Amino acid sequence: EKEGLRGCQSEGYNCIFSPKDGSFARWGTSYEDDPVMAPAPEILDLEISSGLCSGNCPFCYKGNGGAQVAKHMTLGQFKVLFHKMPHTLTQIAFGITDIDSNPDFFAMMKYARDHGVVPNYTTSGGGVTPEIAAMTAQICGAVSVSVYDKDTAYNAVKMFTDAGVGQVNLHFLLAEETYEAAFDVLRDRLKDPRLASLRAVVFLAYKPKGKKPQVYHTIKDVKKYQKLIQFCTLTKTGFGCDSCSAPMVLKAYEGSKIYDQVSPMIEPCESSLFSAYINAEGKFFPCSFTEGERGWETGIDVLGCKDFVDDVWNHPRVKAFRETLLGTTKGCEGCRSQRLCRSCPLFDMRGCS
Repeated sequence: EKEGLRGCQSEGYNCIFSPKDGSFARWGTSYEDDPVMAPAPEILDLEISSGLCSGNCPFCYKGNGGAQVAKHMTLGQFKVLFHKMPHTLTQIAFGITDIDSNPDFFAMMKYARDHGVVPNYTTSGGGVTPEIAAMTAQICGAVSVSVYDKDTAYNAVKMFTDAGVGQVNLHFLLAEETYEAAFDVLRDRLKDPRLASLRAVVFLAYKPKGKKPQVYHTIKDVKKYQKLIQFCTLTKTGFGCDSCSAPMVLKAYEGSKIYDQVSPMIEPCESSLFSAYINAEGKFFPCSFTEGERGWETGIDVLGCKDFVDDVWNHPRVKAFRETLLGTTKGCEGCRSQRLCRSCPLFDMRGCS
């Protein structure tokens, strides 16, 4: 690991990552070859707190809030998990409930940073103070603020950018019922001074999972994605989408003159291929949305495993999920994006056919 760089070198998979500036490169047998998966996770989605949450949002897919018992990962458990991860790991996205729910939160992030892995996290903005923003700037590579209450979110963005956090994004849950409100946020980005240093607005596709999955409905109209993209492009607003949205976003760009330029930058579902999720109890799932779903009613114990790659990453259940995911574009012959696309094996997210 020269000059703090982190990476992996093998015949069919290679990567290099700079914790200093976040630059990352991945290649296979040659620089032109794009591997279909990594030998271990590059990104870890790690839940360190679950249960009781002051937000208590009806659409929360984790079902947090209400009278649930809170569960918190300890710093000791985190260190055990961290040192089971191979050197392919570059980033950890920390999942919390309230920002002060886990007393070891910042100690965990600092430990990761001190060992060459960049920590990031997402917050609603509630409870963020200038002091928290300053600590975040010292440790994290990026932070995202979810838009539930605009003033709370926008004030948090301002505190983070004032403190010097390098990359601050807004996360917006995109559903049929929230679609028009997405344009309100995009217009706010242009005129609200609190968002002057915002990097991007990132749209997260709604999945029908949670306490009340009927509250919202997944958008399956490609024209609605095209309208969003067009607005962002014309106003020169930085934007992004989660990997769950990739099939729809690829389809939205299909007839565009810049398709060949843009399409390689649209990352489809990477669960069990390049990323992993571990919950607050130290159990592995391909992603946080698979937890509790058919075939994943229980996770795979990471805290007690001997070898993460053998016992978890290459577990028969993970291999089966991976094969299903890689096969989701069978039958999509004739689609320009077939080789670039993967669809969610659990939730119907596409309206592109």
